[in-house]
Amino acid sequence: MGKVKNLLFIMLIVALAAFTGCNKQNETTIVSSEDEINALTDQAITGFETQEVYSDESEKGIYMQDDGIPPDFLVEETDLEGKDTLRKHIRDHSFIDCLRGLNLSEIQKSEIKQGIREYRDCKGDAVKRAKAIYRELVEKYKIKFERIGEAYKNGTISREKFKELVAELKSEFRRELHSLQLKEKLHDALKTCFRSFLKDLHAILTERQWKAFVECYKR
Repeated sequence: MGKVKNLLFIMLIVALAAFTGCNKQNETTIVSSEDEINALTDQAITGFETQEVYSDESEKGIYMQDDGIPPDFLVEETDLEGKDTLRKHIRDHSFIDCLRGLNLSEIQKSEIKQGIREYRDCKGDAVKRAKAIYRELVEKYKIKFERIGEAYKNGTISREKFKELVAELKSEFRRELHSLQLKEKLHDALKTCFRSFLKDLHAILTERQWKAFVECYKR
């Protein structure tokens, strides 16, 4: 009888341990909205690192689209329902694209537009400074680009060497721009504003809509 009791006790302990372990596993797989917001904010900031650097032999020299600022930080309230071609790139490559597919109610649209206005005001100074830094750097690298172009035109360097030097110049431009942005703490300021906007957005959307938004934005 004692052996049976001991066996039952051991089985009970094993069952409890398994149940506790299962609960802990489930707890670790649950992602809070705060974690999701932080992850989306980090993803938005990485957009600075993925902006393409271009070169134009005729006019611009070394440059980036939208002054090197990712679309997520250039959104305006009109983009939520806008149809103009001028801002199509921003709508299609920012969080706006995900919002437009959520079947939002008129009340939600109004609240989101208000949130975007507050977001715009929050990031205004940082965006303005980012554009100024970019434009100053473009002028600096335009001179460097012209020197390489002149060397190619007068035959000092070959076409292959010209392409090689331009590629190096583009990489140098990206590194210096990134360094200046970090020095000015622009990324920190923009992250704060974007995180605040996402918190407001989470409160406006239904649970189903928020989940769909997160899944869309992560792609």
